[in-house]
Amino acid sequence: MNKPSPFKKLFENQEEPQQKPEQLLEATKESNITQTPPPSPPTQSQPETRKRGRPATGKRSDDAWIGRTYYVKRSTDLDVEEELLKLKRRGIEIDKSELVDFLMAVWVKWQQGENIDLLIDEFTPRRNSNID
Repeated sequence: MNKPSPFKKLFENQEEPQQKPEQLLEATKESNITQTPPPSPPTQSQPETRKRGRPATGKRSDDAWIGRTYYVKRSTDLDVEEELLKLKRRGIEIDKSELVDFLMAVWVKWQQGENIDLLIDEFTPRRNSNID
């Protein structure tokens, strides 16, 4: 019960007059309708399909965070990486986005006239010159 392709005539005999686009479209729809089997009803024994990849738990999926792109000098980036690694070895884990967010928030508060020394002390312990 296979219907021939409506495009078969186009390739077999180029001398025959071609069908109008509307006729080809209709013929294609009809052949697709007759050849497509009806969808099978879902059974209850099939497990729920899980999404691929990791679960969305990071900053990308958190509405409180938005992505931005900024340029910094390479030497500054390397220095920041080095200092963040030193903090990590002391048990203080801060990633760059948290650092940038904090620094921008402190700058805004400073612009608004607040004392930022207290905020900076809360975020990370200052290095004592006698240590290290």
